[in-house]
Amino acid sequence: MKRSIMGASALALLMLAGCAQKPAPEAGFKSQSAASYVQAHGLKVDMHLPQAFVGASTVIDTESAQKAASSSHNLVAGANAAGLAGLLVASLINTQMGSGSLQRDAEKSALKDSRPMADLLAGVPLQERLQQRYQQASQVAGLKQGEGQVTARLVIEPKLMLTPDRGSFVLVNQVQVQDIAGSALYRMRIEVASQPIRRCGKECIDDGALDLAKVTAVLDECIDESMRVLATDLMLPAPPEAAQETLRYVLDGQRVVERGYQLANNGNYWRYRNLYGAVKSVPVPFEDALTQAQLQKVYAH
Repeated sequence: MKRSIMGASALALLMLAGCAQKPAPEAGFKSQSAASYVQAHGLKVDMHLPQAFVGASTVIDTESAQKAASSSHNLVAGANAAGLAGLLVASLINTQMGSGSLQRDAEKSALKDSRPMADLLAGVPLQERLQQRYQQASQVAGLKQGEGQVTARLVIEPKLMLTPDRGSFVLVNQVQVQDIAGSALYRMRIEVASQPIRRCGKECIDDGALDLAKVTAVLDECIDESMRVLATDLMLPAPPEAAQETLRYVLDGQRVVERGYQLANNGNYWRYRNLYGAVKSVPVPFEDALTQAQLQKVYAH
């Protein structure tokens, strides 16, 4: 019995030490009164710019991850016979040399990769510009603009996350609609994948450089789509179970497979809500997706 407890403890220690687990995103929700409140009182945008607006997704190569997993397994097996001291030593070794080290290296690399974009945008007054762009985009998307004291508050915290190939980004919007008392009526994570941002160099070969005009144009497009998604999602009823399916698409050379609820597409963007409550919009079509006619029929029930 003691041996099994020690084995479980070893596994827990190694998992904690070797893999920096990130908290799950807060689940989205929508109250029944959210749409009617916005329609009655309008809203005002309150954009909160995070200190680190630009980030990059971490990338760990498959072969290195498999080696780290194998090392961790061997450490657990050896530590089981060595008692508590062995567990602690194994945990330390795993942190320094195993999956923990891989995670730290990936995070350092991601930070380094995000610097060119962060430096490019450093000369832009982002707080003022993004506040204005989100306000304009919300109005164009058809969201009623608030006037006077009694109005809804649309709180947005955006984050630009470079994709693994660093050739595009995902604009991640933490969105919340609040009533006059500050109570949340709607909370959602809206993710919009961008078009490519790399500059077309000599003979249209990617030279790895970034052009401010192109980056801001692509960012503006993602902001517009974010507000269109919000306006649509606010008015839609909860997706019926019949609309749940496995969504498949290829983005930036990576095949994505995720369960979710397909939503109506808009122009060059295809949308869906995943099972964690986030709404995602991607500039590529889904494979074997429901047609618009099928979607209308499903949502009509």
